[in-house]
Amino acid sequence: MANKENIEIIRGLYKAVNEKDLEYIKNLGAPNSEWREVPFDLTVKGTNAIVDPWAAWFRIFPDATCEVQVLSGLGDYVIAQGIGRGTHKGTFDSPAGQLEPSGAAMQTNFCDVYKLEDGKIIRADSYFDFYGVLKQLAPQKVGLI
Repeated sequence: MANKENIEIIRGLYKAVNEKDLEYIKNLGAPNSEWREVPFDLTVKGTNAIVDPWAAWFRIFPDATCEVQVLSGLGDYVIAQGIGRGTHKGTFDSPAGQLEPSGAAMQTNFCDVYKLEDGKIIRADSYFDFYGVLKQLAPQKVGLI
């Protein structure tokens, strides 16, 4: 698939994220898909590997949005950089422990690297500043209160 087509698929992914269109996101998965949450050293595999992390994120941050600032591609790879935002309304099972809903607004920089094959996301590596998110949601856990 051409580089331009892959970029448009990922542009569509973030449009679906902002619209909470889980069906669109689910259709980007394949049996051999992998999603890696780098800050958590967690990898999910299989057909739902692309949609499940987003569904979990929406349970924690129902108003979550992603403002993509850079979207670039090279062959099968697309890189998205931007700012994720949301309000903490759901329980967050995080590496720092369970974070109960705080109602706090958060934002974090992210960089997601995607590998696509035949219009499907085969691998996604998601990088974001979990420590920064933790400081915004539960400052007592990082000694700020």
